[in-house]
Amino acid sequence: MEKELNEYLGKIERYLKPMAVSERVDIVKEIKSEILELQSHGVSAQQIMERLGNPKELAKAYLGEAIAKSSRFSWRRFSAVMAFYSLAGLGGMIVLPFTSICGIALMVSGAICPIAGLIKFAGHLMGYEIAEIGIEIGSFSANAMVFLPISILIGVALFILGKLLWKLTIVIIRSISKGKKQLGR
Repeated sequence: MEKELNEYLGKIERYLKPMAVSERVDIVKEIKSEILELQSHGVSAQQIMERLGNPKELAKAYLGEAIAKSSRFSWRRFSAVMAFYSLAGLGGMIVLPFTSICGIALMVSGAICPIAGLIKFAGHLMGYEIAEIGIEIGSFSANAMVFLPISILIGVALFILGKLLWKLTIVIIRSISKGKKQLGR
């Protein structure tokens, strides 16, 4: 394979670094296989690169497709989403960080909120009043017995809202990466 095509593949691989190694290798092999097939049909290196397009855009499409396969959260997916931001342009620099980071923060807060309620309730049962944990609105202050169910409801609501924002992140990524070029065309 020609030097410029190897450099092209190297650029794509660098843009795909946040992906799992196995996925990245499979994508590069797929593109390389397509390049070799096009070369066997007499297509020049320049024509192949024009057909495939900008390596950054091609990598963005593959990265978006890999992220969009599942809406489950994992730290590896989060790092892939962060890499996608850098490739996605203005929408990736404003909207995606907001939806993904807020989604994660709300999911974590949703998990912590009931724990705080349990800590306040356990402290109350042991005879301690933990003033740092609770709800105060004007002159109303929720005691430990009232705070526990409130903290659970608030925690569930925050977690659901966070999950919805994470799913919105995946929907946005899918819409951005729809422009994936089909290699065989």
